[in-house]
Amino acid sequence: MSKLNKALMATTAIAFAAGLAMPAAAKKKDPSKAPKVVSSGKKMKLKLYGQIARTASITDDGSGTGFQNAENGNTSTRMGVKAAGKINNDLKLKLRYEWNMRSGHENNQLDNISSDNDFDIRWADIQFHHKRFGTLFFGRGDGPGNSASQTDLSGTSTGQKGGGEHWDFQNARFLETSGSANGGGRATTRVARVFGNMDATSRQNRIRYDTPSIYGFQFRAGVIDQSGYEFALWYKGKVAGMKIKGAVNYSHNKSGVFPGEVSAGTTGTDTEISLVNGSLSVHTPWGIGVSGAAGTNDRDQVIGGTAVANDGKDPFFWWAAVWYRAKFFELGETRFKYGFQTSVDNQNEGDIGQAHGFTIVQQIKSTGTDMYAGYRHVSVDRDAAGGTAGAEIDFEDQDIWVLGFRARF
Repeated sequence: MSKLNKALMATTAIAFAAGLAMPAAAKKKDPSKAPKVVSSGKKMKLKLYGQIARTASITDDGSGTGFQNAENGNTSTRMGVKAAGKINNDLKLKLRYEWNMRSGHENNQLDNISSDNDFDIRWADIQFHHKRFGTLFFGRGDGPGNSASQTDLSGTSTGQKGGGEHWDFQNARFLETSGSANGGGRATTRVARVFGNMDATSRQNRIRYDTPSIYGFQFRAGVIDQSGYEFALWYKGKVAGMKIKGAVNYSHNKSGVFPGEVSAGTTGTDTEISLVNGSLSVHTPWGIGVSGAAGTNDRDQVIGGTAVANDGKDPFFWWAAVWYRAKFFELGETRFKYGFQTSVDNQNEGDIGQAHGFTIVQQIKSTGTDMYAGYRHVSVDRDAAGGTAGAEIDFEDQDIWVLGFRARF
């Protein structure tokens, strides 16, 4: 065999051996070198997070029963990005951008229409965190008193958040009874307009300052869009072995920035609201706990900078719950809660809405998932007459059974 042929055969053998070895080498490649969905820079660390929250429900409105697979009424499907970096040893810069992506978030099972989808921004925020001087928030996000009506240590917020028992009904309407002023079947009043928890400004464009926590207490203050302002005092700590969380809040602003007023249909460009609300939750070492909330607001129409006398209503609400949480399975904690709620004058003068409900939440800790089941009952007594006969307006009670999941990442 010539030297040339020997050289060609040797080269071919080496190439063939290298080809066989390459797949094995590829399999051993470090996974961390693979392309990433989220990439952090040298100065700022980036984190992607989110959740999908879905509910199946059956509603009986007194005249019929309907089924719907929809968005969770207590917490929404969402996604967000957080970034954090050090300015110096005492000061950190944090960024947060978060948005809702909801599909079928209205309770329309008896309307013969499909539910809509929507997209809205929850957070677009720049934050400066100082070790000694507290935190400054600049942008869109929680107001100082957001969720001050909803402090609840029961761990059941996936299935029923604090401050009320009406959330799962969402866009559902009360139907008038056959003996009502206008006859049966008229759907004139939404559940969400009768009930509310008088909470603060939710996620708005604001500048907010939080003091450092001192013995568990933290003071928060902010200026909100539409020339509003808000002050809240929060507490989180332990007393005699019991975990305690609570808040009190005062807000003043145009009605359109308060989610409860938007739901109640009481908003207007010249309507101003002064709101006082708060809540408290106690968790004992034995797993038993109680939670409660209350609030009121003063609605006034303002014309030319002057409040119109006797123009606004002064609605109020209260809510109380008893609950128990314990770990029976390796999956995670199991949580039980019963709550009762009363809302007065929220939509019309003389309205008294009452709701109660029971919730079970099972935590699946390994995947950050909650599954839950619940039952709610709502009713409204309207002190008003109408119709040609001058009869009172009466509404059917409503019941809802829910089953849902929230999966987080």
